[in-house]
Amino acid sequence: MLRHKMMKPGAALLLTAALFAGATPASALYSPSVNAVTKQVTAQGKSFNVSVVTVDLTDPTLELAPALADGGVGHDAPLQAIAEREGAVAAINGTFFNAYEANPYIRYPNGTMVQAGEALHTGENQTFILNRDKVPDIQFVDLDIAVRVSEGNGTYTINPWGVNKYYGADSTDQVIWYTPDFGSWIGFPNGTKVVIEDGLITRITNDSVQVPAGGYVLFVGNSANNRQYVLPNLDVGDRVTKELLAKGEGGSSLNAKSWLAAIGVGPKLVSGGAVDLDVKRDGFSDPKVTQSSAARSFIGIDGSDRLVMGTVPSATLTQLAAITLQLGLKEAMNMDGGSSSGLYANGTMLTYPGRELSNALVVRKLDKPKVQIDINGQPVYDYSGFIVKETTVVPIRPFITAMNAGFQWDAATRTATITSAGVTMKLKDGSSTATVNGKSVSVPVPLQIMEDSRMYVPLRLVAESLNSKVDWNSSLYRASVRLP
Repeated sequence: MLRHKMMKPGAALLLTAALFAGATPASALYSPSVNAVTKQVTAQGKSFNVSVVTVDLTDPTLELAPALADGGVGHDAPLQAIAEREGAVAAINGTFFNAYEANPYIRYPNGTMVQAGEALHTGENQTFILNRDKVPDIQFVDLDIAVRVSEGNGTYTINPWGVNKYYGADSTDQVIWYTPDFGSWIGFPNGTKVVIEDGLITRITNDSVQVPAGGYVLFVGNSANNRQYVLPNLDVGDRVTKELLAKGEGGSSLNAKSWLAAIGVGPKLVSGGAVDLDVKRDGFSDPKVTQSSAARSFIGIDGSDRLVMGTVPSATLTQLAAITLQLGLKEAMNMDGGSSSGLYANGTMLTYPGRELSNALVVRKLDKPKVQIDINGQPVYDYSGFIVKETTVVPIRPFITAMNAGFQWDAATRTATITSAGVTMKLKDGSSTATVNGKSVSVPVPLQIMEDSRMYVPLRLVAESLNSKVDWNSSLYRASVRLP
């Protein structure tokens, strides 16, 4: 039904989570940047009732993300439960998945899912993308991953078949990259599990292994090919890096590291304000998808670059394309439909799915505006900041790591000492003053150790004291640091 690959031959810091920007309670889920309406649309001579949710994604208190059912890839849950767990003010069912699989633990999705430059799942689909400039787009994406293993002066590159997939025990040539999004344990037979923590291989075993928090597991099938060419290049202590490889239509290279969120489904409905429906091009052949009239879900982009989510009780794909065009969308894409079709906004279910879902596209409501961080033009996804008293406060660790600065923490006096290029800066927990090369300076927001056990400091003060420059983009809530 979907075009996807079944087989393949065998110092920027990253930031994923909303720091100190947790979801509001379900009882208070509301955003003025999310608007829900029901519209009557006439398309191809027929009238349709369409539930429509419009979202202004430039709101810094909103965060778009694909979300999985509790338990990880392969599990399913009610859409409302996913939305409420994620602290969402809007949600729609996501990409296709193995909904009719009898085993409730292996109802795997089919499409691409990316959050903050990190792949939750790889695929080959028409894909909705939101980049770091908060500009949305829908285009064909073929998403892969390259894993590079370094020992001494040598580097060995592995091209896994995918991220968070599994092709069965008989596919002994498969090599798969697993993240914590897959679930806690990897116990598949007929393969070797390579555990990666803090960028290093820490264990190689045939036993079941737990996916480390913040780490990965590389599963290497036990084919003769893998035993001869892959496993001999993997040793405990080797350094491991990964790179997302995204290609567009015609093989053009895309920068997936710049994506805040992406989800691949299809087929495409509208491009450039005109109907663009080609099921064969987009890899669909199942008549239930391509020809039948059924409950439908869609997402799109309007003339103001807002995200539009919608559901229709019954329509063909051809009718759905005409509907999205009538709604004024310049880009639109079909989502999983039928019994999966579901829509949620501002604490209310607008369309109830007829089954539990593997995944959804959600718009989270954050307690505080989320500050993007760039260091020398590279996005820092593992950490983000927030604003206190008109001051941008960020975790100190990625900044001093990127600068290769010295850092010491005196637990007795609760004082942090940072040294770089002849500058020594001392900040004390809770103090409104700091010292730079022995001189006292005022601190607009004191150093604080937050609930996540990370140390937060005022960005501009620390950066400029260490001879770096900070540019602030007020529309994107982005702090760009240029190191000396």
